[in-house]
Amino acid sequence: MSGDIVYADLQTVRTSPLKRSSPVPRPDSRHHGILLKIGCTMIIVLLAIIIILSIFVSSNSSTAHKPCPNKDWKLHGGKCYWFATSKKSWVESGKDCAMKNSQLMVIRDFTDMSFLWLYLNRSGYYWIGLSIIPTTDKPWTWVDNSSFDPHLFSIKESTPQTRSMKCAQVSRTNVIGKRCEDREQWICQL
Repeated sequence: MSGDIVYADLQTVRTSPLKRSSPVPRPDSRHHGILLKIGCTMIIVLLAIIIILSIFVSSNSSTAHKPCPNKDWKLHGGKCYWFATSKKSWVESGKDCAMKNSQLMVIRDFTDMSFLWLYLNRSGYYWIGLSIIPTTDKPWTWVDNSSFDPHLFSIKESTPQTRSMKCAQVSRTNVIGKRCEDREQWICQL
């Protein structure tokens, strides 16, 4: 029987007649696609709103600063600035700023410069917190003892080199080094 083929006749018992189930009603595929697109669009819009609001809130909290002392001070970049209308020497101007619990303005970047150009009048010069003492061989130095960055702006010399202290004045068009005894307006920074 090694090569014999066996055939079998199978019979199955049916207990109930085969019923065809009715197909599940499918939603109209065209409406389903439109609803899906609207839902995805709304999710994307909501995510964009959340991202924009979180950027706005984080930028406001990083520049948060107590309000300026009064309406005479201008708020910019988390700092307050006060523009004098009278004229004093550089040293007197610094003392006036100290009485206001502030200092002469220190310019750190191009944002500070653009803010200045926005508020300065066309012909006025204002003392800022930058000076040089030639006898000490120190370069231009800010009132907070930080170094001046010559890439930010250049300083024009208005008087020939002398052995006296020089201080910086800013106008809408340039920054110049002048005798600190000269009387000019000034800018305090808080």
